[in-house]
Amino acid sequence: MNFRVTVCVAAVVALAGCSSSTGLYRWVPFMGNGKKDQSQTALAKVDKKNPFGRITGPVFYGLEMRLNVMPDPIRLSDTHSLEVHLQLINRSKKPVNLLFNDSRKYDFILLDSSGKKLAQWSDDQPVNQTPGYVIINPGERAEFAGNVSTRDMVAGRTYALEALVFGYDKMRVASQLTPTGERLTVPAAAVPPAQSPRARQSPVPGR
Repeated sequence: MNFRVTVCVAAVVALAGCSSSTGLYRWVPFMGNGKKDQSQTALAKVDKKNPFGRITGPVFYGLEMRLNVMPDPIRLSDTHSLEVHLQLINRSKKPVNLLFNDSRKYDFILLDSSGKKLAQWSDDQPVNQTPGYVIINPGERAEFAGNVSTRDMVAGRTYALEALVFGYDKMRVASQLTPTGERLTVPAAAVPPAQSPRARQSPVPGR
């Protein structure tokens, strides 16, 4: 009996020592499910000297996704389209290679509060069937830009602007937008009053 207890204790100590040496696994005897934390954000360690600062967006495959929309704030009275930038920041220690089946790499979609699509950037973009790729080295970023029309937006309502990476279903990030300032309506050009036709002069007798 004492031999079995000794063997069990030795096994527990050995497992604890192995897990602590890697720094990636944590084993707690008789508690929890013993699984490692697979959160992408937790695995992406940020150097204090990193020029991109702390992680503020979701992380997939070691890439942090950041979505920036300009102008901010949005005033419909003087804004006809939104300038959108998607940044993919490599937060890992290895290069990340994104592969694409064609020329499409990213997209921007504007949705209303019910999830209805109002505008999509790729609708106006040409597509060719040439495969492509993007390599992002550690500590570097790739940036993609596009424009989305505000034609169907109404001041005071909330919308979602979604950015995605083609071929990678998990790589999506969204931002909530609430524009202000009613869109100005251009009044119809003032039509000058119709001029009465010149009165015909009657010929003077004798001329």
